Amino acid sequence: MDQPMDADPVLRSLAADLARDDPRLAALLGGTPPAPPRRVARIALVLLATPLVTLALLLAPTITAGAAAILLAVASPLAVCWLCADERPTPPPR
Repeated sequence: MDQPMDADPVLRSLAADLARDDPRLAALLGGTPPAPPRRVARIALVLLATPLVTLALLLAPTITAGAAAILLAVASPLAVCWLCADERPTPPPR
């Protein structure tokens, strides 16, 4: 067993498939630290919330409360769907 494990072409093709399908898992198995997750959603939330809060402070309180209620009513089903979404693949039935 003097040969390294990467000498086997089947293992190399499996490693390439894994790296293509799930790069974070391949990085964990390879011993390299995975790239940190992007904070795009947090940055977008801050960029969208800042002008909305400013506008809400300038408008009349009844308009602001009504608009907030409508936004919450529209966004709540979308938020529930987003929270219930499962990114993991389901296992095949036995």
